[in-house]
Amino acid sequence: MGKKSKTPKKKTSTPPASTNEEENNMNKETYEALNRLSLALNDLDDKIESTTLSHYRHLTNEVSEAHKMMTSGAELIKATSTKYTLVGKVDVVEGAKLTQDLRKGAELVSTGVLVLFDSSIGASRSYRAHAKQSARGVIASLMRLVQCFLDGSALPANAAELRDGNTIGAQRTGAVWEACDGMVKVPKGNRAAMRRELLTWVVECNETMQEFQDTVDLGPLSDGNHGDDDNAEEEDYDDFRDDDDQYTSLEINIATACLALLKCSRGTLNVALKACECAGEQIIQLTDETDDETKKEQQQRRNKAILAWMNRLHSSARKVGDGVTELGMTMYPPMQDLDGILKQVAVQKEALDVIHEIILDAILLPLEEEDTQEQQEIISMTEEVTELAGKIRNASLMREKEVKDAVAAALLKR
Repeated sequence: MGKKSKTPKKKTSTPPASTNEEENNMNKETYEALNRLSLALNDLDDKIESTTLSHYRHLTNEVSEAHKMMTSGAELIKATSTKYTLVGKVDVVEGAKLTQDLRKGAELVSTGVLVLFDSSIGASRSYRAHAKQSARGVIASLMRLVQCFLDGSALPANAAELRDGNTIGAQRTGAVWEACDGMVKVPKGNRAAMRRELLTWVVECNETMQEFQDTVDLGPLSDGNHGDDDNAEEEDYDDFRDDDDQYTSLEINIATACLALLKCSRGTLNVALKACECAGEQIIQLTDETDDETKKEQQQRRNKAILAWMNRLHSSARKVGDGVTELGMTMYPPMQDLDGILKQVAVQKEALDVIHEIILDAILLPLEEEDTQEQQEIISMTEEVTELAGKIRNASLMREKEVKDAVAAALLKR
């Protein structure tokens, strides 16, 4: 009996080990590069006020280029992320090759933000903060997308999952798209950024006012709702919570006076917004066609002085916006810290006074030590702005007095 001839085994085609290593290395290198960019953005201090502003309505060439880098980088990331996810689920090696474009887009976004943080560029604190926040969102979402391919969680485990199962990659891509849309919507230039921040403070002020107006509208607690009843321990828990959300007859007068001061804060922020527009209209866009060099130099100096005035006004408005939140924190019932309320009211009143003084005495401060008092000029404000500023200044003085009187009455009866 002859020996059976052995049929040679059919070799299966498996990708070489180096292929997966190549894919992992590309994703890993991209992830590490993105992490470095994330750390660099995180280290940028967006709490420092700008020493000088370079523009208000009309952007400088440097600012325009920086903004263009941010938006073009976001658009590149958005366009590439979808291809990266779709191709990567089918062919991880080809998908990983697209990480080069993802890195390029991330570098453009980050570079644009870094340029804006250069003090010589003259970007406002608002502009820099918006750009940094949006850029960090783009980089963070992109890192999560690359991570899911790096650890394999986005890769289908079988044919069925490839067809209709694993959606991790799609979800992460959606997050990248959302972050990139936010980057494209970053306010362009100092005017857009500063106005958006001022309007944000106004909205927050409205929300705070509405919250406490609703509480005041509930009226004071009835005399039988102070927990002095012998059966107080048997009261329902929900009733106890309702009492905590309502003022006593003494507290409601304090809350009403504080609420009126919040209304003055909102009005002051609106006046600051109008004043910035008045000042911005007086900044003349200079061109190279101007023949009179002396006149051109004088206008440049005036433009810089107006921008410095606007920067000071906006910085003061930030204190009012933050003060609304701080004052609101002291207004929740029950009012235990009346001294804290008085202190915060005084701080807020002082912040309002600073803005009113800046607007009503709109004097351009000297930019250099050799400038004399005679060289200072006035920024023309509209009659509407000056009237509103004057009325709110007088009203805030009355509101502060009302708070003090209400607190004094409450302390006497306690």
